Amino acid sequence: MNTHTKVFGGLLILALIPCGIWAAQQASTQSSTDTQISINSRNYPDFSWIYVRQDGELTIGAGESQDWNKLKRLGNAYQTDYLWVKTGGNRYVITDPALVNQVKEAVRPMQIQGEKMQRLGEQMQVKGDAISAETSKLVANIASGEKDAEVNAQIESLSASMDLMGKEMEQLGEEHQALVDVAEKQVYELAQNAIKNGTAVLTP
Repeated sequence: MNTHTKVFGGLLILALIPCGIWAAQQASTQSSTDTQISINSRNYPDFSWIYVRQDGELTIGAGESQDWNKLKRLGNAYQTDYLWVKTGGNRYVITDPALVNQVKEAVRPMQIQGEKMQRLGEQMQVKGDAISAETSKLVANIASGEKDAEVNAQIESLSASMDLMGKEMEQLGEEHQALVDVAEKQVYELAQNAIKNGTAVLTP
């Protein structure tokens, strides 16, 4: 019973933690179909932003799924990296190289942290698949009346490893959220200043 508790607990961590972290970036990579992902700002609910690269790739941001899909369909008509912003019911584009570079630098720490989490999530997926395979063996053996101490020990070992990685993922997640808060504050302030001084251009 303890084994199954550990297994399902570990898999639950694997299923839930990467979702909220990577949704904003994964949305931009699913170019063949529209995304249904909406990641809204926790601290600025009336503020959406998406960083668009020169090649049209939407790399990171916070916004409704229809915003991501529209920008994906439009591509990049500006021939440079830019920041798309929606606030107060209006949409803006910021192409000023100095401001765009500041945004890029602001989000870099949380992107690096996110990449660490992705790698750990991939390792957890491998462990989860191994646990699932070993559990299937154990269930089959039990059904046939056999006892397999070796398989059970392997499951216990994999589950313990999964628990450790789950705790590491939780710690990385807390650190990542702190970095997100800092980055988003910087992006928000840069965007608001750009709107006030006219650097941000209204767009449909």
